[in-house]
Amino acid sequence: MRRLLSIAGDAVKSINPSLLSSPPPSTEESGHDVCYLGPNGEDDYQHVTYCKDLPEGQRAMVGSWYIHPERHAVEYIAFVVLASLVIRALLPTLSRYPEKKAGNLDPPRFMTIMTGFIYIIQLVYKCNGYPGKILFMCMPCNVLWTMWAGLCFLPLKTQTKHIMHQLIIPYTSLSIVAVATPDTSDLKMWMEVPFFFAIHWLLIAYPIYFLQSGRTSVLSSKNGLVLNFFKWWTLASAFFALFYFGVCVPLSLAFGLNLNYMLSPPPNPGDMVSGPNFRLQSTLCCAAAFFFVQFIVTAAAVFARAAKGLAITKKSA
Repeated sequence: MRRLLSIAGDAVKSINPSLLSSPPPSTEESGHDVCYLGPNGEDDYQHVTYCKDLPEGQRAMVGSWYIHPERHAVEYIAFVVLASLVIRALLPTLSRYPEKKAGNLDPPRFMTIMTGFIYIIQLVYKCNGYPGKILFMCMPCNVLWTMWAGLCFLPLKTQTKHIMHQLIIPYTSLSIVAVATPDTSDLKMWMEVPFFFAIHWLLIAYPIYFLQSGRTSVLSSKNGLVLNFFKWWTLASAFFALFYFGVCVPLSLAFGLNLNYMLSPPPNPGDMVSGPNFRLQSTLCCAAAFFFVQFIVTAAAVFARAAKGLAITKKSA
């Protein structure tokens, strides 16, 4: 087993030998801080890339081998396999959205126009930033905007739209976290910071609109309340793990960028999330955030339905 792990680790390390063993300091300390080694891991001054020579904003997002390559291989296989099995098991059992109400899942015209406008601006910012910044469309809140763009502009099946709306609800917790603890260290272009806050607040407002208007609901007539809750929460966690371990980690390693903090932990109070297990800690934190928002929305829906039923009873009495 140790031999297999060593081979897997060497294969992963070969993806990008230019990464340092740990993240570079966030601010210049020596006047010649190194952010990347040479293409084959050379550490002489002729081959390394100095942090001061990087485009503005990139330094904060430099990737590294903070996690050992062998650990990358193990977590990749474990999370991708487990998440894939969970998704495959859950998808056929989900509640189905009635076809006769399929139009309710389509965003209204004002939302479609706003989403298209925002998505274009996002792409402009990402394409005009440092090399590889476009990959940060893989950040959770940018993925949410991609989901909303898909709902607005793609000819999706009704059940696909239903699943996307249900997943967006727990994922909204990430927008709340982004507003509460923003990391704007790589946002350097004109109006990029105000735009960051504006679009994150909108990501919170969008699902509230759909829930408040009755276009979507977290309640189901097919499954019991608790079973339905846990199915959607588990599915949201599985899709999140599959995308970030299965897609973002390889991209992060290949391009040397810390996408969604998959290579090293983000700044956090007291370095509570740190060390070789930081991704497991982050995964548990995200699952807990999904659970909390899903629970709050479900509880609100139950109370709203009970209040409506009580009002109807009083009116008919």
